[in-house]
Amino acid sequence: MTDDSESGGHDPPEAEPVISSPAAEPEPGSADDDRPSTPEPVPGTSFRERRRSKKAAKAAKPRRKTPWWELPLLVVVAILIAIVVKTFVVQPFYIPSQSMEKTLHGCPGCHGDRILVNKPIYDLRDPHQGDIVVFHAPKGWDEEPSSKPPSNPFVRAVRGFGQLVGFVPPDGQVLVKRVIATGGQRVQGDAEGNVMVSKRGGPFRTLKEPYVFVDAAGGQRTFGPVTVPKGRLWVMGDHRNDSADSRYHCGPDGHDTTDDTACDPKFSTVPVDDVIGKAFVIAWPPSRWRTLGTPSTFESAASSLAPSVPSVVAVAVVAPIVIVRRRRRRRPASE
Repeated sequence: MTDDSESGGHDPPEAEPVISSPAAEPEPGSADDDRPSTPEPVPGTSFRERRRSKKAAKAAKPRRKTPWWELPLLVVVAILIAIVVKTFVVQPFYIPSQSMEKTLHGCPGCHGDRILVNKPIYDLRDPHQGDIVVFHAPKGWDEEPSSKPPSNPFVRAVRGFGQLVGFVPPDGQVLVKRVIATGGQRVQGDAEGNVMVSKRGGPFRTLKEPYVFVDAAGGQRTFGPVTVPKGRLWVMGDHRNDSADSRYHCGPDGHDTTDDTACDPKFSTVPVDDVIGKAFVIAWPPSRWRTLGTPSTFESAASSLAPSVPSVVAVAVVAPIVIVRRRRRRRPASE
């Protein structure tokens, strides 16, 4: 039998707890430090040198290759923008006639002017006296030169594309004249070239026309008085002795007659619906760049007919309608 006293009667000593101390952190910047460190600025490095280094690093990076379809897409977008602008906003026109000398050049030996025409303006208001308008020639107004489509199909296609984007004048008879009287007004002229207008039953007023050009004696004939029908315009060229305008279309079907005192009010005037737009600037040649404003003799009439609604509000209201669906211009069936 074993005696416990032989073992000494003492319990074994308890083990002392081991206290683990945290590992010593490496010194910042030492080889054992894995944390990213912010490089300290190099003394003596200027801002210009750092900027040059950044540019060099950027230039060394490989550039992204441009997709092959980017250039064709840009061309298509540019053409679409040109078509939209030409159709709804501004269209260039070439002046081949002398009838608006010297306001617009079209004489032989001159560089024919190219004008820009504001198309949506007459969707916002009616034409005013003094406006220079571009319009489709009514029936019988075929004295002035016009462009005809070529017989070659390829040339015709190229010409059609040029007309679509507005670089080529349209085919057919398109004229440019100045509005002298509008619907409801009476107009007449004497042999001295004086033009008189009566505003809706009022007394006749002789117009002061500093823009008129006469380069030969005679050629001025008495006409009227004519009452302009509603929705139509009496137009005249600034080159008064060389313009086949409303004075020279007094007869039936718009033909010239020897007696202009009894003008046909319908065939001597232009329907407002046939007006393409208002010429507002000479775009070419550069030596003749200028705007085509309203002459002082018509300024009072234009201001009295101005809409009471501010123009900004009018444009904001009407512009979406014009873009979505431009008013269809139709000629009267009888013409």
